[in-house]
Formats: sequence, structure tokens, C-alpha cells
Amino acid sequence: MSVTIKQVAEYAGVSAATVSNVLSESKPVREESRRKVVAAVKALNYRANPAASLLRSGKSNVIGAIVPNIQNPFFSAMLAAIERHCGRDGYDLIVASSNDDEATEIARVRSLLTWRPAGLFAIPCSRNFRSQDLITTANVPLVLADRCIDGQNADFVEIDNRLAGRMAAKHLMKLGHSRIAVVAPSFTVDNVKERLAAMTDELGQPAVQIQIGHADSRLSVDEVAARWMDDCTAVVAFTNSATLMALAALRHLGRRVPDDVSLVGFDDYDWMAVAGPSITAIRQPVREMAQFAWDSLRMRIKGGENLNTHTMHRPELIIRESTAPASR
Repeated sequence: MSVTIKQVAEYAGVSAATVSNVLSESKPVREESRRKVVAAVKALNYRANPAASLLRSGKSNVIGAIVPNIQNPFFSAMLAAIERHCGRDGYDLIVASSNDDEATEIARVRSLLTWRPAGLFAIPCSRNFRSQDLITTANVPLVLADRCIDGQNADFVEIDNRLAGRMAAKHLMKLGHSRIAVVAPSFTVDNVKERLAAMTDELGQPAVQIQIGHADSRLSVDEVAARWMDDCTAVVAFTNSATLMALAALRHLGRRVPDDVSLVGFDDYDWMAVAGPSITAIRQPVREMAQFAWDSLRMRIKGGENLNTHTMHRPELIIRESTAPASR
């Protein structure tokens, strides 16, 4: 049997109205009472009834999220962090994937909006993000991450992508590398374009571009290997999936990392630290980005001013065994 607000109130020794005010944050509550309610909610494992909440306020305790691909570890890590914040603050997260397709993205957003969500978190699949009009019409607060869009009407959080590109280039140039390959699912997405442009500026010449495609249209390992240039002594992968594909292609070619080719990966995950060799990588501060996204969305849900804040977080270069001097 599910726990009711009345039972939470009895456990906390407060009124049902106080519990409701704490959960909805509709009215100020004394700190002592708020702490009792929060403790009671945790002790009784209380979960709000979405249907009842919808009937009372016209909006549910649901946060919608749309990302290009939930199989992408970066996107799933962001969702996991957002979900933790949602659970802590009494919301449920509903996730949808656009599969990097604009028509699918619109259909998924339409479905999310039927829940009358309190807010939406989105990583768009393109600059167009035609779904923004639907979200604005529905008067649902929106926060974006990772990819900017045209006509942006939302807070936006990303890393400093140009700095990420410069970090990778400078590290490899210090090691004597000048002919560098770059691997990415696509070179049309703005964040990848910025990383590539910054690398090109640092190197003073274009890098060799190897496009591997997205999940449903990805090249095979031997197709990627066939595009490899023999004179490249280093490779930078601009996404986590590209890091794995670069490793697989180099192994297919019989190239040793870092003896023959140095590798800089992207998105630092646990396997990169324990791989043999361990992988030098650009780390994105996922927790900090998710914290900003959630704080911004909560402020909008509460009726705070829409400042359309653009926040860039600093990436970090984690140096490990996969990069070595070119002479090696």
C-alpha cells in the first residue's frame, strides 16, 4: 500500500498542509518543520502521486529529459546526475531519446509534454531544435546542455570546447606530434566544430578528419581503419564513442598505443584509467554541469527570472599512458 501525505504528516508531527507546502515549495515553512517532513518522507519512502498532483496544480512532479542517445555514456551520466537531483527534491525523471533525428525529437517532446512536466532538460540533436516552440507554447521551463541552438530561450551549460581542443593540441605538440588525426561521430555539431577549430589554430594546420557516424549509421572498424593516414603519429577522439572506435581501428591496423600512435580520448570514464595502456583524456565536469542545469531549472520552475544564462565549465586534461613522445 502506498504511503499518503496524511501518514507523512502524522510521522513528522505536522499538518498535512505543511507536508504539501514542503513538497511543492508553494509556501514558506519553518526550517524545523521542513527537516521533520524531509526525514519522514525518507523514512516512509513516500512517493508523490503524479495524477493527484496533476489534478491539484495542472502540473505534475515530473521532469522531462530528451537527449540524442541514451547509450552515449556522457549523456547517460548527465541524466543520472539530474535524476539524483530530481529524487532529492521530490521529482520523477522521464527520459526520451531522439536517436539524433529531428523528427523523432519532436515526437518525443510531444509525448513528454503530455505529462505536463514541471520542467524539461534537453540536449538537442541539432541547432534547429524545432521542439523549442512546442515547449514555449506549453509554458514549460527549459534548460539546455552541451549543444547550443538557434534562437535560444533557455539557460545553457557546456564545457569550454575551444579550451578542450587547445589542451589536446598543446599536449601532443609538446610531445613532438604535428600530424594528428581527429575522430568524431560527426563534424557538423557545434561543440565538435569548436574543438576542431581550436586544435587547428594551435597546430597551424588542419588535422586529418575521420568521421565514424552515429549509432545507427556508424562505420565498421575496418572502414575506419581504411581511412587512417599512415603519417599520423597521434589521434584525438572528440567523444567517448570515438575513443573506443579509434582504439579498435588502431588495433585492427596493428598500431600500438602509444609506441606507434599516441591517443587522447574524451570523457574520462573508469575504464580509461584501468585500460592497458591507460587513456589520456579530456574530462568534462559532469557533476558540476548537472548541478548548474538543475539549479537553473528549479529556479525557472519556482518562477525565477529567465536570464538565458550561458555557462561554460572548464575541462581537465588527465594525462596517462596513451600519449608519449613522437620519437618513441
